[in-house]
Amino acid sequence: MVVRKRVFDEAEQAELLLTLAQARKALVHAAERLPRRSVSRAGADRVVANIDELAFLLTGSREHFWEPQHATPGE
Repeated sequence: MVVRKRVFDEAEQAELLLTLAQARKALVHAAERLPRRSVSRAGADRVVANIDELAFLLTGSREHFWEPQHATPGE
């Protein structure tokens, strides 16, 4: 059995997740304004993907920062 040592306490993890959320939001907003096939857009998309991977390591969910899906009323 593998024993995992926590690197961050709960307060540090919450602060890191908040900072990552702000950075991810800014990158998504910037990427929306960049040309689709540009190197800058690819770089921003890669950093967002890396943030999602870090969220997985911290929370167990790669979708931690994703916006909830829109639902149709009555479904």
